[in-house]
Amino acid sequence: MIRRFSLSIQPLLHGKMAQQSFRHEGFCVGPVTPMEPNGDVRLESIQAYSDHLLASGVNGLFLNGTCAEGLSMTVAERKSLAEKWISVGRGKYDKIIVHCGALSLRDARELATHAEAIGADAISAVPSFYFPPRNIEELTKAIAEVASAAPKTPFIYYHNPGRTHVSVDMALFIQHAKTHIPTFAGIKWAASDLAGLLRCKALHGDSIALMWANDDVLLGALAVGIRSFNGTTYSFSTKTARSIVDAYKRGDTAGAAREQLYLKTVVDLLEEDGNWLQRHKAILEFLTGIPTGPARLPLPPLTDAAIKKLTLDYTKLQTDFEAEKARHIY
Repeated sequence: MIRRFSLSIQPLLHGKMAQQSFRHEGFCVGPVTPMEPNGDVRLESIQAYSDHLLASGVNGLFLNGTCAEGLSMTVAERKSLAEKWISVGRGKYDKIIVHCGALSLRDARELATHAEAIGADAISAVPSFYFPPRNIEELTKAIAEVASAAPKTPFIYYHNPGRTHVSVDMALFIQHAKTHIPTFAGIKWAASDLAGLLRCKALHGDSIALMWANDDVLLGALAVGIRSFNGTTYSFSTKTARSIVDAYKRGDTAGAAREQLYLKTVVDLLEEDGNWLQRHKAILEFLTGIPTGPARLPLPPLTDAAIKKLTLDYTKLQTDFEAEKARHIY
């Protein structure tokens, strides 16, 4: 006898459901924070940086997150960065999300209120993780504290267990958040758990936004049905990422896989010595001429020799890939 298997879930009807919807399709970048050699924020670089992103096809921003070193900045610095990005990007990007997560929930609430006041399209937050929530109920309660400080703005939970060490069943968390957080609208998925993403997609469909944040496995997320890509390397790799999506859409899975392999190789180069964020900033400055500066301590600065080797390695990687494409190998 053949048993029919059905994936379905009936959401709980008690409590308030999400009042705001959030939809994004395309490439949303987490921009790095340009800094002076002494670690001060360099707001003067934001306009040129934004122009570069828009020209490359980026249509969304995720501000003050991991790439931006948001948790290494003061509340005042995070506010000034959000204000600057929104002032130069309003009406040009489809969505601008401001990350408000902080170790102090009071700081996170202050940032959320500010983000709503300056016109963010959505807010987001990692959970407070020094004293981390231990289960779905505790996580929902903590996140609700942040979301309620911006009651008119969609809330996107930033799922990044590799850094926060807060890891609960996201499919069940979504169900709980839907009924307890009126503005809950989606998840930025920075975990590597593609199977968990698939389960959330199957159980919750399009009722929430799912944004994939692993550039080196973009193709896998495409196959699951994700269409919003919130990545780190899109500051300079949007062309390759778009090639992956375009090849997949036209049914050229082999071509999509080859482009994905190249992007994976780029990510591996950035992560080669563990200093991925510093190397990311160095490559962006090398390719665009936009002063990005060093990362902020405790992340160590790259030496001039390390930057020179990195740019040479990246150039060779890029040249070799383009040559192989020209020979119709890729």
